[in-house]
Amino acid sequence: MHKVLHLIPYDTVGGVETAVRSIPAEWDGRAGAVRFRRAYLVTHSAVEVFPEDWHGPTISVNHPVAHWKLLRFALKSRADLVVVSLWRCCPTLIALKALRPRTKTVLFLHSAVDVHVFDRVLNRAAMLLADEIWADSTSTLEARVPAAARKRARVLSFLTKRPPALPGLSSTDQGRNIAPNFVYWGRLQSEKNLGQALDVFAAIHRLLPDARFDIIGPDRGSLAGLQARVAELELGNAVRFPGALPHDSLMARARDYRFYLQTSLFEGMAMSVIEAMGMGLVPVVTPVGEIPSYCHDGHTGIHVSTPEETAQRVAAIIADPASWQEMSARAAERWAEADLFQDDYRDACDNLLSRPQSGRSSTCVD
Repeated sequence: MHKVLHLIPYDTVGGVETAVRSIPAEWDGRAGAVRFRRAYLVTHSAVEVFPEDWHGPTISVNHPVAHWKLLRFALKSRADLVVVSLWRCCPTLIALKALRPRTKTVLFLHSAVDVHVFDRVLNRAAMLLADEIWADSTSTLEARVPAAARKRARVLSFLTKRPPALPGLSSTDQGRNIAPNFVYWGRLQSEKNLGQALDVFAAIHRLLPDARFDIIGPDRGSLAGLQARVAELELGNAVRFPGALPHDSLMARARDYRFYLQTSLFEGMAMSVIEAMGMGLVPVVTPVGEIPSYCHDGHTGIHVSTPEETAQRVAAIIADPASWQEMSARAAERWAEADLFQDDYRDACDNLLSRPQSGRSSTCVD
């Protein structure tokens, strides 16, 4: 049986973690049966713990002991293929290739930009050593993978499931305004630029005082500032912070909203936007990363400009149920037949496992 091991910094609510949790524990591949396992650098408030997962110690993701333990586990697992997501796990890929160079490895990129110098340097080093480079979108691949390395690169779908679309408007709802209910889900961190989302919502709230905005997800350093901004904008209870939710609970709750509001500074494929569109929520988003390729302004969503202009466009749709219904249907239709992440992932793993053993380096240390 072939073994595939996927390394991630920690288990939390986010596109990367949600996608990797969708991979089955076993499957029948082209080269034989495959057993899949996730390993996390540290234990960090997992939303749901799977018994087959391995979690590192409850310490900082930057602690050398955490990195040593992850490397030791990766070596002991004797996986045939090791996939690495996010820059903090790149040192493990680099060390693993140095100690056991015939192990097949993949670097998985999930964002179209380097966040900082450590992200850039460690990912570039890992790219040189990895047998393949996977990306969540074409924009990520083109922005971060050097031309010389693209023959080893491929793009994987980032849609994990097709959520049931929102019910259509009933005959009694046809003449009513759409409920001005907005939602965001994901990490509460600086690159998500949620302060701009609050400014957009505040402009909407001035036009529609019954508007509501729920910001769902774990705090990654931005919550206090966002709460202060809510108070400054005098939004009161119109904005709520429910915290992190299990994915199934989140998807069930998402059916209560009509718009998805996200104003990221940068993105790769933006899984939350995809999930929201798949349900039929109308996305109100900044056109960054891969988002403009599937969220077309005025057709399957609304691109954020100034808060005031965006608010006017949203208010016009809310006042015209038929327009919202049409945009909602087009958003859901965009993902109705799209490939699923788990299918692309398994196919990419099978392709690598079917090849002769890696020979990118000449020695092997066991």
